[in-house]
Parts: sequence; structure tokens; C-alpha cells
Amino acid sequence: MQLLILDGAESVGGTKLYLQSGAAKILIDFGLNYKTWGRYFEEYLQPRAGRGLHDLLKLGVAPAVSGIYRPDLFPKGFSPAYASHFEPTACFVSHAHLDHCGLLGLLQPQLPLYASPISAAIMKAMQDIAQVSAYGEMAYTIPRVRSEDEPRAIESSHYKENPAQQRAWHLFSDKLSEDLELFLSFLPNPSARARKLKPTPIQTAQNQIGPMKYRVWPVDHSIPGACAFAFETDAGWVVYSGDVRLHGAGGHLSERFAHEAAKLQPILLILEGTRARPDEHGRTTEQDVYENSLETVRGANGKLILADFGPRHIERLLSFLKIAQETNRQLLVLTKDIYLLKALTCADPRYDVLGNANLGIFDAVKVDPNAWEARVRKEHQAQLVPVEAVHRNPGDFILAFSFWDLKHLLDIDPPGGVYLYSSSEAYTEEQEIDIQRLFHWLDFFKLQPVGMTLEEGKSKAIGKFHASGHATGPDLLRIARTIQPKKVLPVHTEHPEFFVNELGSEFEILRAKNGDRVTL
Repeated sequence: MQLLILDGAESVGGTKLYLQSGAAKILIDFGLNYKTWGRYFEEYLQPRAGRGLHDLLKLGVAPAVSGIYRPDLFPKGFSPAYASHFEPTACFVSHAHLDHCGLLGLLQPQLPLYASPISAAIMKAMQDIAQVSAYGEMAYTIPRVRSEDEPRAIESSHYKENPAQQRAWHLFSDKLSEDLELFLSFLPNPSARARKLKPTPIQTAQNQIGPMKYRVWPVDHSIPGACAFAFETDAGWVVYSGDVRLHGAGGHLSERFAHEAAKLQPILLILEGTRARPDEHGRTTEQDVYENSLETVRGANGKLILADFGPRHIERLLSFLKIAQETNRQLLVLTKDIYLLKALTCADPRYDVLGNANLGIFDAVKVDPNAWEARVRKEHQAQLVPVEAVHRNPGDFILAFSFWDLKHLLDIDPPGGVYLYSSSEAYTEEQEIDIQRLFHWLDFFKLQPVGMTLEEGKSKAIGKFHASGHATGPDLLRIARTIQPKKVLPVHTEHPEFFVNELGSEFEILRAKNGDRVTL
């Protein structure tokens, strides 16, 4: 058995692994490494779309391996130097956060993607609502061709001549939902003048791929549909945690994963370590977030509430919907949130809250909405809440706004209110600058910040208004000790020494860097 760590060995995110055991060869996650990306790119400095894979391979944003990438993304004259050649038969995707799936668009469209139905629905929704580059084409690919005007560049092929290609989904489900199959098989702009989609049959994933058996467990994380995996290799079972936590509403799922993985007596546990630091002992739960947020909203009677939580954090959205019900308010979300909820409902009807009387859609000013958004607005016209209603009766609403949505406040013109920050802290210099801008907006509209303060230009989370999507240091140790592997390989962490210091006397801790190969 050989495991090649392509990326994510000593960074939070960007996980890309390649596992080979006999004839079985699989990729595990293919995420965007924000740390590497941020060295070269920012909002107004992006990879050149016309150069396809050139910029990403040249800068090391995508790993230099042959045999995995779309041939239509290679511009004329570009012959990269490869470190390895792969022939994967599948790519397993643990969940739909971009640091685990954000570069899937670069992979060959015929490569089967193994994922939970919820992850597939989220990835499709993300691609539908965004103007993505080739690397973001996670659910379907738009064929590129060499430009006639500039042979060194590539461009999207003509929509009439080349349909989009649906990816080859293999979903972890006993029975596929017809609604989900339909959702995955259509483009968001189904007009006669739009590009068509060439479908690929969606299959249920079996418990074996080639000669290799595998196991899948749902786990608790800050996005629905997250999974952990185990693969039976010629050296023994290899377990991959993906991103995991014990303190969310689905913490029992992570507990069950650890106990069932232990029964396999694995030779290797590949364990995430986002919060693998001695000082990471705080364990704010989603229940804590709900209770503190509810108290804040109850104490702001008559005032507008803005709730800022991470995109695709559906558990948090449902918590604020419950808070809206208990405080006789309406939670107003954006059309993109409704589209995501509709996608989730196709995969799992438990997420069908679209008919909830306390859920509304903020009627943002849109001059020329995209086809998907126009359809959402038409289908849910009765739930649209005009700006004037929010201005007149601000105490009737909770707005699910992030920093990027603050511009809509210029139309609402609220008479003060509360900005409840229920998201992660700033980790980069750019994010700190965004937080400073955020406080300028709060000052302008006289909105009281809750959950975060600004001290000497630096942001600081205060109170229990956000629960991390990752296990604390003690919980990571608990997971490892429950599973009892022979060896532990930390990934998705900037502190691998934590595992050496805390677990080195109990297990063999493997220290690896990007590009290293583990042979067992």
C-alpha cells in the first residue's frame, strides 16, 4: 500500500491524497489550498482563464501529476514537468467545502466521483449560482477549445456544438432520489438558446471499488453530508476522518464512526488536525450558539437583527429559523440560500423548510437576475419581502447577511440594530482588512456588534456565538484513542507536533510533507 500526500500535509485545507493498493488507485479529496492560493492570488489577481491549467500547475496550486487532468485545459505549447503519473479509477469526496472539493473541476469528467447525495447536491448548487472558472466545475464541465484568434489560449466551446458534460456520480445511497437525479442532470439556464447538458448515468456506490473494499460513515461537520472513509488495502485498513467534530447536533454520528472504525483494527488513521493545539480546549457547541443567539434576539425587541454565519452552514441557518419562530420574527435569506435549500431537499427531504411561515426571501434589488435566480423568485414570489417592509418594521426580521451582503443596508436604511457575528475569526491579513471594513459599515448604520469586537485594529471573537466545524484538541485525542490505529498521519493541520507530543507514546505518528509517499 502506498499513500502519496499531494497537498494538505501541513496546512488547514487543500487536502489531496492518492491511495494505491494493488490494482486499486483512488484520489481522496481534491481541495483548494487557500494558503498556497493566497501567496499568488487575491480578488483582483486571478489565474488566467484563457491559459487553463498553465498558471495553476506552474505555481504549484495544482499538483504536478499526469493522468488526472482534463485534456481540454492544456493550451498549445504547454508541456509541464510531472513528478508522478496516476491512473485513478475514482475520487472520493469527503464533503463539499472548497478546501476539499474546490479543484475537482480540473479532473477528467469521466472520473467517477464518490460522494454523499447531499455533497453532490451542494456542489451542483454552488456551481449553478456562481460564475466559476474551469477549476470550479465540480458537477459538470464546459468543454474548452483552442482560441482561433489566439492559439496560445483556450476558450469555452460554442454552446450549440458542445454540450456540457455531467460528472460521473457514484452516490452513497441505497436508493437514488428521482428529484436529485433530475437536479444533477439539468443546467440552471434550460432555455432553447442555452448550452445543453450531456448526462452521465448516476449510480449508487457499492462497498467495493475494483479489488478494494471500503466503508463510509456520515460524520458531524459544519456542512451537511460530510463523510469519513476506510479502505481495505493489502497492508490493512486505512481510515480517513475527513473534517470531523463531536460538538454539533450530529456529534453522535462522529462517535459512531470512531467506534465502528475501531472494529477494523486499522493500520493507519489519517486524521485532520485543524484545532490540534494545546490551547484549543474551548468546546462551544451548536446548542450554545443557539441559546446565546436566542437570548440576544430576545433582548433586542423592536430592533433589526443581522445574523452573519458561514455560507452553506445549514445547521446554523436552521438554528436561526428556530430562533425566528420563538421570537415571532421572520428569517430573511437570499435567493442563493433558497436555491441551496431546494438542492438539499432533493437529496434529503428533512431539509424541506421552504414552506415555513417564518422563512422569507429578502427582495434585493436586481436589474438582470440570472436564470436560476429568476426562477427562484417566480416560484417563491409569495415569500419575497420588500425592502420597505424591513425599513418600516425592523423588529419583525432577522436578516441572514454576511459581510458581502452589507450593501443591501443602503436600501433598508435601518435605524440601528444588532449585528450578530456567528462565523469564524479572521485568519489572514486580508480577512482582518474585511473585518475593519465591516466595522465601518456597523458604525455608519449604528449597528451594535455582538460576538466580535475590534481591538487596536484586530478582531476578536467574544462570547459563545460560533461553534467550530472541527474537533478540539482533546476531542481529536479521544477519536484517535477510540479508533486505536497502529499509526496516525496528521493532515489538514499546521501543528502536527501536537500529535507527536500527545500521542507519540501510544501510536506511531507519521510526519509528512506535501509530496511525501507513505509505504506500508
